[in-house]
Amino acid sequence: MFMVMRIWIFLAVCTLAAAQTAPPGLQPFEFLLGNWTGVAGDKDTPLGAGMGDYSFEAQLDRHIIVRRNQAKYDSGQSHDDLMVIYFEDPKAAPLAIYFDGEGHVIHYRVTVPKPGQVVFESPLFRLTYTQAGAGLDGQFEMAAPGEGFRSYMNWKSRRR
Repeated sequence: MFMVMRIWIFLAVCTLAAAQTAPPGLQPFEFLLGNWTGVAGDKDTPLGAGMGDYSFEAQLDRHIIVRRNQAKYDSGQSHDDLMVIYFEDPKAAPLAIYFDGEGHVIHYRVTVPKPGQVVFESPLFRLTYTQAGAGLDGQFEMAAPGEGFRSYMNWKSRRR
């Protein structure tokens, strides 16, 4: 009897430990994972037409997703950034932190308004990815303090 009780306690402790360390569900983000090439037309960005490569990769035993992005524009300008999507609390909404080569740091709240769409939002910036068939549509919006969001950049992407 004592041995059976010890086994039950051991199993309960293992179950509790596994529940606390289990990776968060990344199912709503699965459509983003992979390597992408994005294209923006002349009127889609203030920098003119552009093209870039980016990736979304699950890392650290699927506890985070890392997005790396590199873009070049016909104007001669380029842009590099990195974003990490993470779960501070497995029961809470995911968060993201963004860094770029110009020194910007943005803290985003992340929502999934519907399957195939992810929105990263801060008080001044909103980044949206929407599944479009086998591709992704992207939009980056900005808001002046006290004003609504306005489109800054749009692009269409396909898997590499």
